[in-house]
Amino acid sequence: MKQLLSVLLALALLVSPISAADWKTPKQPTSTLAVVEVLDRVVWEGATDADMLKQARIDIERAWGNRQTLSVTLISAGGPVITSLEIARLVWVAQQRGQVIEIRGAGLIASGATFVLAAATPGRRFISKWAFFLVHPPQRGGFFSEPSCLAVTPEPKTVDEKAVNTLLLLMRDMYIEFTKKSQEEVEKWLTCGNEVVGTGALAIPMGIADAVRE
Repeated sequence: MKQLLSVLLALALLVSPISAADWKTPKQPTSTLAVVEVLDRVVWEGATDADMLKQARIDIERAWGNRQTLSVTLISAGGPVITSLEIARLVWVAQQRGQVIEIRGAGLIASGATFVLAAATPGRRFISKWAFFLVHPPQRGGFFSEPSCLAVTPEPKTVDEKAVNTLLLLMRDMYIEFTKKSQEEVEKWLTCGNEVVGTGALAIPMGIADAVRE
């Protein structure tokens, strides 16, 4: 029974949110003629959950098939850890294959949404100065109890502890890859009590966005 409980807790963690709600170079012309960039403009709004993941996959593949730059307006408080990271991975893979993925953060860019913004094409990651911006470690609970911050366990023994360590490792490595910041700096962002909160301009020095644009 105890082992079963540990497994259930670990599975619950995989879909637990990293959400603010739970927290109390343009393409170069190919000739000398003026080239008008064709944009596929979409909005990803709401939780970074399975619904946004599905929409992101559809939008990215459609723009790729039409050889268009995908311009995304992103407004999100974050969502489940796994789907947040998977949306970010899809964006990163697309821009790595040469697709231009432009993301404009507006209103609210927090928690899991910061990975999605950071994964976009370098030079095309924008955020509004009026946006509320938040980076913090994942949390457990928040429905019937006070949310608790999740931290690394140096010598994990239970399935739950191993799952938390793995999620924090994935989050750390994604931030490092997308922002080019050091491991030491990124680990501070994911340390309980070191939450980063402010306006959109704060995303620039962190390497999560490239410029403020309304």
